[in-house]
Amino acid sequence: MPGGLDPKAPWEPVSLASGLCGTAVLFAELSDRRAARAHLAAAVGAVPGRLPGGVWSGVTSLAFAACAVRGMAGGCETLLEGLDRRVEAFTQGVLAREEQRLAEGGAGVAVPVYDVVSGLAGVGRYLLLREGRHRALLDRLLACLVRLGKPVRVHGRDVPGWWTPDVSLLGEEADLPRGHLNVGLAHGIAGPLALLALAARADVRVPGQDEAVERMCDWLLARRTAQGLWPAYIAFDEESDTAAAGLAPGRLAWCYGTPGVARAVYLAGCALSRASWRHTAVDALARALDEAPQPADPFFCHGWSGVLNLTWRMARDSGDPHLAARLPALAGSVADAFDARHPFGFGSAPLGSGRPGSRPGLLDGAAGCALALHAYASGKAPAVAWDAAFLTD
Repeated sequence: MPGGLDPKAPWEPVSLASGLCGTAVLFAELSDRRAARAHLAAAVGAVPGRLPGGVWSGVTSLAFAACAVRGMAGGCETLLEGLDRRVEAFTQGVLAREEQRLAEGGAGVAVPVYDVVSGLAGVGRYLLLREGRHRALLDRLLACLVRLGKPVRVHGRDVPGWWTPDVSLLGEEADLPRGHLNVGLAHGIAGPLALLALAARADVRVPGQDEAVERMCDWLLARRTAQGLWPAYIAFDEESDTAAAGLAPGRLAWCYGTPGVARAVYLAGCALSRASWRHTAVDALARALDEAPQPADPFFCHGWSGVLNLTWRMARDSGDPHLAARLPALAGSVADAFDARHPFGFGSAPLGSGRPGSRPGLLDGAAGCALALHAYASGKAPAVAWDAAFLTD
């Protein structure tokens, strides 16, 4: 792949999600130093003049890959120094704008400000990995997420501070005229909850952090469907501690739905020593595996690889035998999707359809499938913390 990139290829080279940053992480985890360095170098060589800042596509994406390669093969110090300065500048800019909004009492946060994919939750996980260098900035970021958990007044009602008028990611503008509260791990409050919990586990705390974790987790626990699962989002007009019972459960996936949210709740239970939260999370995931709408592709974001990795993490951490018993079938669902006729072995579109069907990255590509299968087959925690980018650990 390095040296032979197709300029029309359906991926972004400087991207964990779909490109070369993701494959560099894959080869780092597999201890293939030569390939890891080659893919990282190709990603660096493809950097445009300007980059977005998020962990899944942008400067933090490249920094995360460099950190993984450094952890496996050493070196990369000069590259990381430069990338860290750019990550810091991006994060400070986002925080300054968000702190001004909060200071002015403005209600309505934009999803890309706080979420895992583009915003503070994802970048915060990188800063936590590099905590020794970024502690002051990390504390500032965590404090901003703590404030996000406090109620705001919207349309004459008090609602959680992560209420957003932004519904573009959902594609349901006509059905959500007064915005929504996003639930999922990728774009909802489960992402900040997971980061706050992981920071607490690492003994990184700011004032009000435990209270914010409790507030967010209590809100999630009170807003499960009749099956005990989680919806993808709650419309403003449906926001109450009883309305969610009548909603349909979200998909069986990392991004939206019960698996990702259950992992965030489980991490919160570990951080605050709440056994009931951990038990609820395990039970919800077990129910979701039977009752939630099934994935349609093998990838990590909203497919079988993400479900496999989340279930493996939860089974490993909880010791639950029922979750452990589901792992072979989940791994089979990923492995059965392999087709050597696709350029990277896994495709989301039928061969011959003319649509982009195969990508190499972590989020929606073959590297995520390979890493989920590798973790399951090896039974070992990742050597380069690759699933930290998903906020699952």
